[in-house]
Amino acid sequence: MKRIPFIRVGLIFALSPLLLAFVTSIFQGVSMWDEGSGSGGYIWLMMGTLPVGFMLVVIGLVMKIVRMRGR
Repeated sequence: MKRIPFIRVGLIFALSPLLLAFVTSIFQGVSMWDEGSGSGGYIWLMMGTLPVGFMLVVIGLVMKIVRMRGR
């Protein structure tokens, strides 16, 4: 059975709006923090992705600890 890397997936998911804002600001040639240009609006998505990503990281850490104690 293949393991799902919860810690990595959680970190990538939590920081994906920041990466999205960075990439779109490069293509548009504006600041990634400017909400008027459109790319800064992506950062508001972190209000949802940070808690979910944090929970995935915590689940991954708990699973890792449980596996280590089971050996």
